[in-house]
Amino acid sequence: MVFTKSKGFLLVIIMVLLASCSKPKQQLARERFIVTTNNLNIRIDPTQLSKTIGILSKGDTIIALASDRYWVMVKVENQTGFIASEYLKKLAPIKPPKFLSFLEKYTNPNNLYFWLSTIFLLSAWVLLELRLMKYEKRLKEKYQINTKKISVTPLIFFASAILTAILYLYWRDQVIESLFYKFSFLPKGMGSIAWIIWIQFSTIAIGLIIDLIGSIYLSGLKYGLTIFFFEQGINLIIFSTALFLTLTFFVAAIVILVIFFAILYTFIVTENGKSFSRLVVGK
Repeated sequence: MVFTKSKGFLLVIIMVLLASCSKPKQQLARERFIVTTNNLNIRIDPTQLSKTIGILSKGDTIIALASDRYWVMVKVENQTGFIASEYLKKLAPIKPPKFLSFLEKYTNPNNLYFWLSTIFLLSAWVLLELRLMKYEKRLKEKYQINTKKISVTPLIFFASAILTAILYLYWRDQVIESLFYKFSFLPKGMGSIAWIIWIQFSTIAIGLIIDLIGSIYLSGLKYGLTIFFFEQGINLIIFSTALFLTLTFFVAAIVILVIFFAILYTFIVTENGKSFSRLVVGK
């Protein structure tokens, strides 16, 4: 009963704090160009007599750091280079998938659907966590089946959602291109954003493997798989909530979400520890 009241009070505080924040403005999308000729030189200075530091092929796409009538500045590994603009064709901004356009539409605190979605996501997060705790407690008390005291994937999904939102807010085109148009399991030559996304996917995959093995080892194949898939449903809610709120309120949302996450999972770990102690004493 005390936790239920605290939960309701915490949700009210979150709603009030979020209402006082403002959505950050995205940086302007960088210009994109396609190469129209073969063996196009990237030069260290904006002059035809300067040293060549790279070569592009026809059809290659580049993202400009800056541009004028004659030259386009690009990043080549750890240095900047220049490309003659007469051999480039400017491309239209990257069009996001429909579900991202839908998401952007509702990351707006002036929209009623935003608040309904926020309340739904936060409530689903807490209620599913409590339901999983109840199920694990039942396994321990009725069948003497142990479960993990804590999983690593919730933290990974939580951190990944916040990082993805930050990348999207400031490097929107690069994120969309890396995920939906030029996705690669090893994004060699695709820039730092693609590598950050790749590291996130790798970390999530490793976390999933660790939690799956831990669940099966402690709870057996049947119950271990049940717990694991239940956890992934919660992880999707965690990722959606953190991404949705960070895209809307940025720094304020990150601070509030970290506090919310810490309080919730401190309670979960404490209760799991109590359940385990009672089980040992009972034996």
